[in-house]
Amino acid sequence: MKVLVLGSYVSANCLCVERLPLAGESLAAQALWVEHGGKGLNLAVGLHRLGLDVEVLLAIGNDAAGDALLDFLRAEGLDTRWVIKAGERSGLGIGLIAADGSNVIVVYPGANALLDKTHVQTALGTLESTQLVCAQFEIPDAPILEAFRHARSCGINTLLNPSPWRVPSPSLLNLTDILVVNETEAAALFYLETSRTPSVEQWLVILPTLEWQGELLVVTLAERGCVALQSGQPATHQPAWAIAPTDPTGAGDAFTAGLAQAWVSGLALVDALQFANACGAIVAARQAVLPALPTTHQVDTFMAGQSLDSSSK
Repeated sequence: MKVLVLGSYVSANCLCVERLPLAGESLAAQALWVEHGGKGLNLAVGLHRLGLDVEVLLAIGNDAAGDALLDFLRAEGLDTRWVIKAGERSGLGIGLIAADGSNVIVVYPGANALLDKTHVQTALGTLESTQLVCAQFEIPDAPILEAFRHARSCGINTLLNPSPWRVPSPSLLNLTDILVVNETEAAALFYLETSRTPSVEQWLVILPTLEWQGELLVVTLAERGCVALQSGQPATHQPAWAIAPTDPTGAGDAFTAGLAQAWVSGLALVDALQFANACGAIVAARQAVLPALPTTHQVDTFMAGQSLDSSSK
């Protein structure tokens, strides 16, 4: 099973702090780690580790970080033929991770902003035998639209995770079969009242009323699991797995990778959401993202030894 990921690369620099700083405040950090990151990279590596044949199209800069990424991808066993060198600088991210797991992340796009539809057009031949095209919002709309239009013309499903958040255009949403958003993004996209966070029960009532015409809409709810609406089916809730969270960075990417793998594998929705939640939980329970992205065997072992959080309402 083959998947095309419209990727992104960010040299991720994370600082661990006791708490997030107030405006204008300087804090001492207790730890620092630097790793390859980016939502599109996390998704591609996550899908690869889950056993899918992954083609990844992403842009890197003509710098040491970009060269190091090429070495990493080759060592991981991913094809680098669609890794484009564009501009001088690769993407750069800085994250502050507090002791309670809360975080603030700022990303400079660098080469990611230079990925365009001509790069997609050169890679369209890879869509042969592809089951799914995945995209996120660390790259511009133009290459996503180009790939999704071609996928739609070929009868290939598309998955969009519009994060970091910006409002997706109506044309892009119309080409999206699977939409994965967190509850903040869902509220912004569907103009929901945000003075109070909806309960799980309220989400199950809200989902069928939303103007969504795709095949599957998933709203992730962090420690409360996720809710989903599949075309022609009632809305459903899948509880989270009970873990001690360490760092939520990348958990959403791991969730999306798990959902995509389960979807192309033909799992029923409840099983797909449970598998996706497990992928996210495994990453959230560890520090750093890429080393934590699991294999299918690790996910199966995790689910066999863990319990669902029945309090996640």
